[in-house]
Amino acid sequence: MKLLKKTSMAILVMLTVIVLSACAEKETPKEATPKESMSAGEKLVNIMNYELSTKLLTLDEVEWIDESDTDRIKELGLDVEKDLPTSFAVTGFAIYNETMEEVSIKLADDAELFLVNQENPLEPRAVDEKEFITYLLGVKGPYNVTVKDDEVVRVEEKYMP
Repeated sequence: MKLLKKTSMAILVMLTVIVLSACAEKETPKEATPKESMSAGEKLVNIMNYELSTKLLTLDEVEWIDESDTDRIKELGLDVEKDLPTSFAVTGFAIYNETMEEVSIKLADDAELFLVNQENPLEPRAVDEKEFITYLLGVKGPYNVTVKDDEVVRVEEKYMP
């Protein structure tokens, strides 16, 4: 019984911290001109912030590097043993982010939002904006985003084996 009370208390404390950090006053990102900040098409990104009032996503583009991408690894001048040992040893891939270059772009009102389906990871699960925002508090990425007409029209969490 004591273990159940301690576990419940720990969960309550964690939820309180999450809610309070979500409510903390943050500087609103300045809206970047989408054409200058991110071209149309699909991109792999970490979502650094989502401003509910303006529907602005702050994105940082990243790169998925598979251990078989030897040409790209060489091009980047990476030493797999030194620069990416844990990622490759455990998963066979790495999320590479050479520079933190955040851009802000509007989430379309009718954007499609998908998260990894834990029951069947190969079939993403459609979610509403509220569930997506809640999930974003803990998981910044990576996500595949599709940009069209200066807005993000689709966000899909990338499955990581």
